[in-house]
Amino acid sequence: MRPDPAKVRVWKARAPAYDRICRRWPIFPLLSRRIVDLLPADLHGAVLDIGAGSGLTSEHLLGRFPHCQAILVEPSEAMLGLARRRLAGRNARFLAMGLDGAAVRGLRAAAAIASASMHFLDLEPAFATLAEVIVPGGHVAFNLWWHHWEDTAGLKCMTGWQAVAEAACLEAGLPPPAQPAFPAPVAKTRADLMNASREHGFRLLFEHRDEDLTPVAYGVDYLTMDPAWPVEGLALEDRRAVLAKMDALAQGKLELLVSTRFLFQRADG
Repeated sequence: MRPDPAKVRVWKARAPAYDRICRRWPIFPLLSRRIVDLLPADLHGAVLDIGAGSGLTSEHLLGRFPHCQAILVEPSEAMLGLARRRLAGRNARFLAMGLDGAAVRGLRAAAAIASASMHFLDLEPAFATLAEVIVPGGHVAFNLWWHHWEDTAGLKCMTGWQAVAEAACLEAGLPPPAQPAFPAPVAKTRADLMNASREHGFRLLFEHRDEDLTPVAYGVDYLTMDPAWPVEGLALEDRRAVLAKMDALAQGKLELLVSTRFLFQRADG
């Protein structure tokens, strides 16, 4: 569960770009709202936002439950800096650490939420910590992108950028765009999820697969967080021109994006 320092450095560099993407594309607010909507209508108290990023999900939480306190747990100080500005004056607390942080274990919360971040955690130690933090009867709500969940890992989502990027690079006389340098994700398995949750006193209340049509341009935009994409060493103006062409070619094109959300409840003592 300890945050990978290399990944923290990556997201430090990408924090402003990631925040812009989260605000630009409706899929991110939609995912956050769906997680918050799983929580009980009478929720009160502290809510842990795991891998809180720049604070989007906590914004929705406090909008829906203004009497709650959002506790943002995020290992990237750059992300938390953005979140502090977004949530200025709101009932929020900020912890620059992972779920393994000592300060986290000292908390008591009515719920925990995680949007687009639970795949970073090993399930068994995560639920072990949550069993210490979440009060009896409390809830844990999170989602997993398609490629991080075994039931959906074989689906082809967010691939439309490839044809768009290749066509734009070809027109500009550039080599084909580099493939993203992300390691292949290891999907969470149902057995691991159920065993980890049961072992630490949580039961599954709700599971739902969401299928959303999203713009192909979102996939292109996501990749632009890497300043070396699509071609390393490209002059700034040339890069801007080829990215603008990709955006134009992607206009009106949609593709499927699949995610699965879960709601667990801790046993009543």
